[in-house]
Amino acid sequence: MIRLGDFCGYPAYTIEKGDICLTVTEYGATALSLRFRGREMILGFDTIEAYEASGSCAGGVVGRFANRIGGAAFTLGGRRCALNVNDHANTLHGGCENGFWHKRRWTGEIEGEDAVSFTLFSPDGDNGFPGAMTAKVLYRVSDSSVRMEFSGVSDADTLYAPTSHIYFSLGEDNILGVQMQINASGHLEVDRELIPTGNVLPAEGDFDFSASRPIGRNFDDAFVLCASPACVARTDGVKLTLTTDYPALQLYTGEFLDGGYAPNAGFAIEPEQYPDAPNKPHFPSAVLKAGEQFSKYLEFSFEA
Repeated sequence: MIRLGDFCGYPAYTIEKGDICLTVTEYGATALSLRFRGREMILGFDTIEAYEASGSCAGGVVGRFANRIGGAAFTLGGRRCALNVNDHANTLHGGCENGFWHKRRWTGEIEGEDAVSFTLFSPDGDNGFPGAMTAKVLYRVSDSSVRMEFSGVSDADTLYAPTSHIYFSLGEDNILGVQMQINASGHLEVDRELIPTGNVLPAEGDFDFSASRPIGRNFDDAFVLCASPACVARTDGVKLTLTTDYPALQLYTGEFLDGGYAPNAGFAIEPEQYPDAPNKPHFPSAVLKAGEQFSKYLEFSFEA
């Protein structure tokens, strides 16, 4: 069942099925609320003003390229593309000169009885990225899961690797005690500005989540996925399982959350291409060819 409502002047869609109740809005294609058996699982704000003021990307879709691009530039087809600088000397989550994607208005459409899609047109040169493109994300709810399907097409070769920036609390006040398992073969070494050096380090020590253990400390790191599911997070009351066909997963533990939230009030698990992939030829490519249809998914499943 889908109910159409209003969120501060933006259409909001509530999808209920089985144990899941999800509310999403045209503002940033944002997930405003995700309840499992009546219990809130994610962080969000009550007003558009709070989302506008926040730098946390809470619940939104980030793109064109999630995470960081070093030096705010890349070369594609012999052309040097300069991007918007918004994180030290780098580009984070697509840049913000023309507006972050998670702060723009998307066009929503009900897709049957259990899904809603959002579409955004991104012009050629948007924050420095080449190609005019149409991006789309579909939220589909089942009895115990939320699936997000990302698609898109560009009229010129470009970079494209969007993702969801939902923060999960799983009903906890502080998430450092959440039990987490990540099926990773390694993690990306980064410099002081969190740009990958190009080295993939073993998933050892604090980065070893091969067996379930408390998160324990702050992370803002990319893990190289090697098996499915990508990630499992547990509390005493709920188990969250993430599956995806992206090759990497960023774990961010909300050290710098804002908008009234304390540090570590939620964690983001962001399926993605490798950060700075366009400047590291040995990383998996994030290039979307002209006319090619992009397709990636992620799915959050819940159990009591």
